[in-house]
Amino acid sequence: MKILLSEHAGFCFGVRRAVDLLEKEIQRADKEIFTLGHIIHNEDFNESLARRGVRNIDTDDLDFLPENALVFVRTHGVPLSVLEKLDRKGIPCVDATCPFVKKIHNIVRLEEEKALSLKKEAVFVLLGDSNHPEVLGIVSCAKNFPVVVISGLNELEEYGRTASRDTYHVFLSQTTHSVSEWKKCCEYAEACFSDTAFYDTICNVTEIRQKDVRDIAGQSDLVVIVGGMSSSNTKKLVSVSKEICDTVHIRNARELPREKIKMNMTVGVSAGASTPDSVIKEVIETMSEIKNDEMSFEEMLNQTFKTIRTGEEVTGVVTSVFANEVHVDLGIKHTGILPSSEVADSESDLAANFHVGDEITVLVQKFNDPEGTVQVSKKRVDVRANWSKIQEAYESGATLSGKVSSVIKGGILVSDENQTYFVPASLTGSPKGASLDPMLGQEVAFKIVETDPVKKRAVASIREVLREEKKALEEKFWAEVAVDKVYTGKVKSITSYGAFVDLGGVDGMVHITELSWKKLKSPAEVVSVGDEITVFVKEINPETRKISLGHKTEDTNPWNILPEKYQAGDVATVKIVSLTTFGAFAELIPGIDGLIHISQIANRKIANPAEVLAVGDEVQVEVVDINYETRRVSLSMRSLLEQEEAGEEDAIVAENSEYLVENKDEATDAE
Repeated sequence: MKILLSEHAGFCFGVRRAVDLLEKEIQRADKEIFTLGHIIHNEDFNESLARRGVRNIDTDDLDFLPENALVFVRTHGVPLSVLEKLDRKGIPCVDATCPFVKKIHNIVRLEEEKALSLKKEAVFVLLGDSNHPEVLGIVSCAKNFPVVVISGLNELEEYGRTASRDTYHVFLSQTTHSVSEWKKCCEYAEACFSDTAFYDTICNVTEIRQKDVRDIAGQSDLVVIVGGMSSSNTKKLVSVSKEICDTVHIRNARELPREKIKMNMTVGVSAGASTPDSVIKEVIETMSEIKNDEMSFEEMLNQTFKTIRTGEEVTGVVTSVFANEVHVDLGIKHTGILPSSEVADSESDLAANFHVGDEITVLVQKFNDPEGTVQVSKKRVDVRANWSKIQEAYESGATLSGKVSSVIKGGILVSDENQTYFVPASLTGSPKGASLDPMLGQEVAFKIVETDPVKKRAVASIREVLREEKKALEEKFWAEVAVDKVYTGKVKSITSYGAFVDLGGVDGMVHITELSWKKLKSPAEVVSVGDEITVFVKEINPETRKISLGHKTEDTNPWNILPEKYQAGDVATVKIVSLTTFGAFAELIPGIDGLIHISQIANRKIANPAEVLAVGDEVQVEVVDINYETRRVSLSMRSLLEQEEAGEEDAIVAENSEYLVENKDEATDAE
């Protein structure tokens, strides 16, 4: 077998730079390291990072990071909004974006400034995968003009049928896109549009790799491309090679299609820019060990005699069932002995779970040639099968469920029927530092975030499920929310300027002025954290996803209630709430204070309201005037005092009148 290895396979400059920066921080070991998205598109490399404690997160996870977190921005870059969020939250980060990608960001900004200064209408046309993180980051840099993302010439031609020929068009490419497709698009654009600018932003390493793969494919019977299944540049290499030669795309040596590789072949090998050298080396070594599939007559003859080895899984037939063991025919001269200790706990009743004639798969453990037996295990086969399911759940991101079986140092253990998972405290969804004891015995949903196939251990996250549930609630909320819609929410937190209310996955803010018709010094005067209150939507900002809420309504407006309580001329008992140099304010009804002018406090001249009144005093007043337009109420203590004095004078006059009448009668009698 002849192997042609591309001299340009493996890490490119941008990936090598990012990996070196990351390795430096891992070695320093003074922070918890997180990568914002996979730092490179290579599954094996990312799994090795997970085993070393480096966790992959997305933008929503930035709200839950520990204090000693360090975030790495992936080589493909991220949207500007993400960088702004990192800066706003003060989260330390290392921007490992490839310099070639950063160059495109700068081109977009400079071209925007140019178009704005010349007062031109501009459109950016970007050749790339619209869902690729690099493309999403580039698109976010255009703040004033649209970006049209095309996958190739066909989509450009479709766009060109309706686009304005005179608009200024700036053409760019994803760094890892096809060179030949870029050239086709440039030729079409030059003929179609009158005002254009072209920036060949395909990385020169990408171009060299694609040329080298073409050369190798022309000399080979089979080409093996090694790299991540989501790696854009790797997929482009596969596409280029397939035009010339039979090509396979594998992630590592374990995926080599042995049936395709023959001893008399010439096999070409190349790899994507994010494929570690160790993975490429393992592929080459494995290919070198592959022998010709053709076997000699002696080899074929030997294969007719079935042999099994220790550690091999074999399917056999149950021949006998006893209290402590099951006998299995494995198709060899040795009888398989399955002891009760080597079946699952749920199958410990052998007579109930195993029957003569049943087919079962077991693992060969230990031969006993003198007795003609071999000990086998079904439990270990079940563990392997279960582990395979765990790996599938890990790779697919499936949600599992189990019961919290233990609270241990650093986290909790969650168990299902076949496996126990470790959930670190930071991934339980509980507040930092909170006791985890209340979780014991609870049924919880979780996702697997890390696996160790050797030790058969798995790390899980409850917080990941909670985050997804929260996200689903948010999307449902934003799809249904409308101005004036009423919600019953729970007060989540209180600030000096208002209260934040959880509406079911989304928080809205009730400003202090919207909590009560009464003037408040603090929201805590009317609400507490945990209270359930009824609110309505006053204003929605879909861009910032902020919601302003109202709590007070016209039904509770004290100015609507006042006419039913008091009219001008009525007498009321009021409470003094504040004193000023010109008078005192008294609460007439909750939410409405009336002014007792200094001249209306006493029936004599006073220099200061404090001579007569103090805050908290309850006094009687006459409602002198209610002005609903200006929302002012005038009160008077003096009028009541004067009425009281007038009443006293009338009483005195009446008494004197009676005295005069009596004296007059006496005088008349004397005459």
